[in-house]
Amino acid sequence: MQVSTLSQSMALRSSINAMRAQFDDLQRQLATGLKADSYAKLGTDRNMVLSLSHQLSQLQTYTRTISQAQMRIEVSSDALTRVADIASSMKTTSLTTGFELVNGKQTSAQVTAAMQFDEIINLLNLNIEDRYLFGGRDTQTQPVAVPDAMMNGVDDKAGLKQFIDERAQADLGVDGRGRLELDLTGNAVTLSEDAAPSVFGFKLADAASTLSNATVTGPAGLPAEIEVDFTGVPQAGEKLTLDLALPDGTTTRVTLTATEANPPAAGQFTIGADATATATNFQAALDAAIQSEARTTLTAASAVEAANNFFDYANGGAPQRVDGPPFGTATALRDATDADTVFWYRGDQTGVAGNNMIAKIDDGRQVAYGARADQEAIRDTLKAAALLTAVEYADDGQEANASYKALTKRVGTTLNFEGKPSVESIVTGLGLTAATLANTQDRHDNMMSVANGILGDIQNADAYEVGVKLTTLQTQLEASYQVTAMLSRMSLVNYL
Repeated sequence: MQVSTLSQSMALRSSINAMRAQFDDLQRQLATGLKADSYAKLGTDRNMVLSLSHQLSQLQTYTRTISQAQMRIEVSSDALTRVADIASSMKTTSLTTGFELVNGKQTSAQVTAAMQFDEIINLLNLNIEDRYLFGGRDTQTQPVAVPDAMMNGVDDKAGLKQFIDERAQADLGVDGRGRLELDLTGNAVTLSEDAAPSVFGFKLADAASTLSNATVTGPAGLPAEIEVDFTGVPQAGEKLTLDLALPDGTTTRVTLTATEANPPAAGQFTIGADATATATNFQAALDAAIQSEARTTLTAASAVEAANNFFDYANGGAPQRVDGPPFGTATALRDATDADTVFWYRGDQTGVAGNNMIAKIDDGRQVAYGARADQEAIRDTLKAAALLTAVEYADDGQEANASYKALTKRVGTTLNFEGKPSVESIVTGLGLTAATLANTQDRHDNMMSVANGILGDIQNADAYEVGVKLTTLQTQLEASYQVTAMLSRMSLVNYL
């Protein structure tokens, strides 16, 4: 038997240390589930692991962005779906509810609209995760003024009701004739606008006549005027029809029919004994018709245009106020200022309203999403609710009824969204964006699954395989320790 040399002993010890290190590494693999505790130990797979890890980090960032955008879109869609429902309900209710004042000054449709007005504002001021959803890129400013301030004003700033009142004074004029002047000279009746240029009151658009023994000229001139010159007496049933343009862009028609009845009915004038008497009767009938039309259709159109002046302004613009006082003789509008007027929308106004939020959802790919309170369809729905809320009636008489019908007809037309996007179309657009995000999310999930699978194959240790190696190595270590112990006890005396 050969006695162990120092070199043999050291070699054995080195072998044991190596096995011990391998044993410790296998225990680490079993505990952590990873083959290596550093990229350097991965060998040739190191670059692939680094690349896949970076890709996974990017994908995780994109998926977080997508999740945030999806949540905001979902909440926005739910809110705007409710706004669309309100628009539909308001249109139906306003057009089908009769003129019956339930609180002495408004109909049930108007009372309901007031509650819907508050609800729309609350929806447009939704705040999720410390972000306002309907203010465009300005996510930290409440985008829409509170209901009372918008309606009644605050701190000496005018609200919608003051806009409507000032505009009504300007449109109806001091004498209530809609800024028209009526004159009788001899046998000629002249109807003219009171000033030019002027944006207020009736505008003479057209005149048509079947009156015999009467010459009708105009509208012509500046200010525009129409003249009816009686050269004799007309026949019963013959008519004069005037088309009057209204402040909101619509028109109304005044028709006077010759009659032998005295007194005449509304919309008629009595044929006199001669041209002079007929002209006098015609002037009186025309004056009554103009004033009635001013108290009904013009009043409604004026309120609508006042709401347009209050709500419809874009980036860099301002609400438009009557340039007064005095308001009854005003001829122009002026820009409102933040010092004298409540600006109903206070969010971001840059660019085109809608799709103002940007989400980066993939390499080189961004998605624009979101809705803004000042988008036309949303703004018009709020405006319609505000208009019905603001207008009040002093009585339930025939003219008030006619004015109410003229107002609700215009509200219904606005809420038809004919030829322009509706609130539903905005919701549809958000839904399409949500579908794009969902598809991108699915693609990212698949890519992350594949990447994680490859990383798992490279980095993850097989617990069964590690266990087998540990058992084998433990047996080898125990045998080595026994040999080492036996060698350490050997000496020359033992050998002899």
